Amino acid sequence: MAPGELNGKYALYRFGYEEGRFSIFADTEKLKGIPLVSARDPVREAERHIGSFRLRPGMLAVVAGIAHLPMLEMLVEQLQSKEGRGGLIVAFEADTELYLALRKLRPEVFAHVAVMVPENLTALSELVENIDVEHFAGYRVFEVAGSISLQKDFYTRTITDLKKKLASRFSDLFTRLEFEERWVFNALSKLPLMHAARPVSSLFGLGRGGSALIVSTGPSLRDSLREIRACAEHYFIACADSAYRVLVRAGIRPHLVFSLDSQAHTAKHFGLLPRGMKGNYPILVCDAVSNPCVARDWQGEMAISFTAQYIDSISASGKTESRRVVSPGCDYLEEEHFFSGQAGIIPGDLQSGGSVATSIFDLMRLMEFDRIVLIGQDLAYTRREIHTPGTHHTDEWLSKTTNRLQPLENINERVIRRRHTKREISVTGKPIVTDYVLSLYRDWFTTAIERLHETGNTSPLRETAQTIFNATRDGLPLNGAQILPELTTDMPGINTQILENFLRAGFMQIDRKRLDSLQRRIANAHHDSRSEASLPFLRYVGRRFAIKALRSPEQKDTLLKRQLTKQQNFLRKIGNKLYRHA
Repeated sequence: MAPGELNGKYALYRFGYEEGRFSIFADTEKLKGIPLVSARDPVREAERHIGSFRLRPGMLAVVAGIAHLPMLEMLVEQLQSKEGRGGLIVAFEADTELYLALRKLRPEVFAHVAVMVPENLTALSELVENIDVEHFAGYRVFEVAGSISLQKDFYTRTITDLKKKLASRFSDLFTRLEFEERWVFNALSKLPLMHAARPVSSLFGLGRGGSALIVSTGPSLRDSLREIRACAEHYFIACADSAYRVLVRAGIRPHLVFSLDSQAHTAKHFGLLPRGMKGNYPILVCDAVSNPCVARDWQGEMAISFTAQYIDSISASGKTESRRVVSPGCDYLEEEHFFSGQAGIIPGDLQSGGSVATSIFDLMRLMEFDRIVLIGQDLAYTRREIHTPGTHHTDEWLSKTTNRLQPLENINERVIRRRHTKREISVTGKPIVTDYVLSLYRDWFTTAIERLHETGNTSPLRETAQTIFNATRDGLPLNGAQILPELTTDMPGINTQILENFLRAGFMQIDRKRLDSLQRRIANAHHDSRSEASLPFLRYVGRRFAIKALRSPEQKDTLLKRQLTKQQNFLRKIGNKLYRHA
């Protein structure tokens, strides 16, 4: 095939096949005749690049630059072999014109390669989301030096972004494997308690015309307590469960307390504090998978929520669609129709960035407050402390751990040094220490605020757009949030109106027959392992053993036996829990 020419975005390309050998050269303003593949033997060069790498199910090959057609040909050949089926090839190319020309030259090769160019980089998230991480075997990056030399920043940025997205997927998987069994247990344990709670969706839209104050336990919260107490009547105060103790001791009664964590220590946040009063504030909002002891001991008004993710995907028709994914355990409650109402509306979905404050922020957004103010949201180790004084952590440390040789400062320092810390500039303009996880929360807030500004008024009943303020006195800055030097009292409080409207909403309707049927099925499955097929939630129990069994066939029987033991123990515990409630 005679060589062809293409005036691309970054260079003038000359490429084609001569005597069966592919060659491609690039002419830039500074250099002429840059070979993007070996001019002598590109096939041998591709063999050296690939080396002993072999595609197999769950393996990902990442190619930075598509100019090396012989390399792509070899990878596609591996993909089409019996051993390589189930693998994936992803290629990045900075010059869209070059990609279109090479795809026209060799369509049979590019039919098996997912090529990312600047125009479709937004689809990278969807591509990574569709990777089955449970069966993922690893990846290898192949760099085409010639292509990278033309636009190094593009390839560095995109490959880094891919690695971050893959790391995030693995982090999500590890989190789920660590906690999903507890989530399922908590969701099932909370079923008998839900008849005394209202759906969190009954709060949606009640904040129009008011201001919300989201209180977190950043170290700088201590500097704002007097200010919060003075303005309490003008704001709807929503706090994380860890901040409840701090506010009550400062003489502040929040209007809403949010409990998200599924672990047992969550109950310590409440200790001997007031547990609410019927018909009055505070309202406890707890996720369906949070610690059921908190909901069991609460004596006041309560609302139940689901944590859900809405993952964007592109349909066959080219339209962007959202796929709803709820926490393990919550999906089973919906599948079995334990409570009446439309999924996503009853009890109501909240999106979370991993922390309680992110869930509260989404709730305040859905309540449609005109102003949402963040306070105590340091997202950093201000004064080299991990929390504001007064949380259950510092109470326990002061009562049990500290002495004259081990002061509180040493404990904080020891915790901080175990984290992957980094230095950034705080809202005061001074250096401050934060870590990777806290910076992820900051990024979540930044993205959420940007989307809020982009969408504008989400309700036709709203007259003004929602405005986000940051009244935190120290810590990381939040892009998109206006700095609020002091809390203002120029807006009237609407807290009485919110409570009245919330109390008018009906309680959640739990199907008692389905709950009794669940108890019988659990009892039968506990005595007869063949009945476990009737309990789909068991797929989450001991799932890490099932995943290991797929990766280690020689240990499959032993691992699956351990999973079965785990499931039997789970059924015994949840059966006893539901029986006590009954």
